[in-house]
Amino acid sequence: MAQRVRVFSYIQDNERSKPNDDCGSVARFQNSWGFSVADGVSRTISENQPNAIFSSYPAAETFCHRTARLLAVGSRTLHETFAYANVCIRRVNEAVGITPETVDYLGRDYLCCTAVAGTILTDPNRFAYGCIGDCGVFVYDEGFFPVFLSENPVGILESFREGWRFLDDRERYLFWRKELRNRASRRMTYGALTGEPSALAQVKYGYVDLQEGDTVVLFSDGVYPFIFERFFRMQVAGLLNMETTVEEKCTMLRQYFDVATPELAVRGVRNLDDDRTLIAFVIK
Repeated sequence: MAQRVRVFSYIQDNERSKPNDDCGSVARFQNSWGFSVADGVSRTISENQPNAIFSSYPAAETFCHRTARLLAVGSRTLHETFAYANVCIRRVNEAVGITPETVDYLGRDYLCCTAVAGTILTDPNRFAYGCIGDCGVFVYDEGFFPVFLSENPVGILESFREGWRFLDDRERYLFWRKELRNRASRRMTYGALTGEPSALAQVKYGYVDLQEGDTVVLFSDGVYPFIFERFFRMQVAGLLNMETTVEEKCTMLRQYFDVATPELAVRGVRNLDDDRTLIAFVIK
């Protein structure tokens, strides 16, 4: 099948009065592509600023800008690409004085991110990906029926975290970041790229065989609640095939979110006010 790839990118700020920690990147080299989305993990709970939120955007930006280009050029495998990005994130932390000796997992937690990245392989057409944390990959067909959704271990553990009411906020977040994150020794854990070598054990790799007309969406967790809605899938697929400007496409998708958000809120759906970043593509 001859490759003709159409791509659409979208990012929207959160409604929580906190920094937008999301980032996305698309790179193309000749006929090869690299895609990446990352969500910086906001750092909270500081001795001097107990209500402050500290951005981890530099970690997300570092991941996206490194991985998309490397995958498009094809000079490194997915495993090597994630390992290199993790080293770069470690250097970002070192530049601001956060090391294994100085990290406190609270106000001075690692600048880190959850992330997803991938590239299109040919003969046969398939999407190879790696993801960590609650960024993910979603694939659906021309009839808008789901084909594949990557796993999300973070959401389940967050529900348990919210149930730890016997701990105060400081203790809960200390346990969440120090004892649960990137801990392969625990049978339930979650991952984020912190620059620690242990983070790489939490990256999940795989591939999805693609048929003509399949839509692939890389997303941050703010988009996750919407992927289950058929009209969202129809909207994204329609935008990919529409001959109009990027600005007009973004306006149309934002209008969809403005309508869908209160409808989902009435149904009790959570995480509707977070940053939203997606990169979608279709092979025709």
